[in-house]
Amino acid sequence: MNDKVLIIEDQEETLVVLSASLKSAGYQVKEAANGNEGLKKFREFSPDLVIIDLDIAIQMSIECLRQIKNSSIAPEIIILAEQGEEPQIIELLRNGAHDYMLKPVGEVDLLLFCVKRALEKRELIRKNKLLVSQLRQVAIKDPLTGLYNYRYLQSKLSEEIIRSRRYARPFCVFVIDIDNFKAINHEFGHLFGDHILKKMGEILLRNIRKVDSVFRYGGDEFFILLPETNRDIATGIAMRLLLKIRDCPFSYEGYNHSITASIGSSMFPDKAEDKHELLALAEKALLKAKGVGGDTVFFE
Repeated sequence: MNDKVLIIEDQEETLVVLSASLKSAGYQVKEAANGNEGLKKFREFSPDLVIIDLDIAIQMSIECLRQIKNSSIAPEIIILAEQGEEPQIIELLRNGAHDYMLKPVGEVDLLLFCVKRALEKRELIRKNKLLVSQLRQVAIKDPLTGLYNYRYLQSKLSEEIIRSRRYARPFCVFVIDIDNFKAINHEFGHLFGDHILKKMGEILLRNIRKVDSVFRYGGDEFFILLPETNRDIATGIAMRLLLKIRDCPFSYEGYNHSITASIGSSMFPDKAEDKHELLALAEKALLKAKGVGGDTVFFE
């Protein structure tokens, strides 16, 4: 058992009983006799559960208890109290404590049950947060390439336009299309085509700046958002991307092929007043790049 429990209790007899019982049950246990020592060990030990005396919790303040509960460690909290302290118990339960036990703690089985239930709740919350995070990734990521999807692009573009207007800083977008992709799919099959799309995404991610974002635009098209970028910088980035794509060998299941790409670019706020105009200009520039044979970049 790897669950860690921190006990903050100023009555030595209670502290000894709790610690011995939990250690016998297989928990990792640390002890503290006051609030200051408790906070120090909390930071060092990163417990999954804090068992704390009510009076110490009140001395540490409700705000401090709330900060412990809402920290990145997010432990569950059990209050140790005595008969007649119900109003204070209720206040602490309202501010993040999971449960309470009355002193003296005589029933070891009850103690272990409360601890087990608190830790199960914490694990359930952790799994729920992980699931929410995974669902969010599914909502904003393209399943084939792992890049951000078109829906998320719309959101990011709106945010970047607001930021650009607020700080009077231009930004640039690229729409990138793989040249002759339909012919490649027809000759080598869709599995090879999927391999190209995935590797294309990897090439783009490796050759942009940390502030830039890459999206799957649809089909064999990709999109790059380049914040705070003027035309000269954008041209240099585009030429580097075209070179990296041109020089990269694509091999899959015995098939070998090289590809090129075309890039259409537009700047905000040069000619566009909103994201729809910005995308239309970039797509228009892309058609010009493909119209001259591809493997180049055009700006609109």
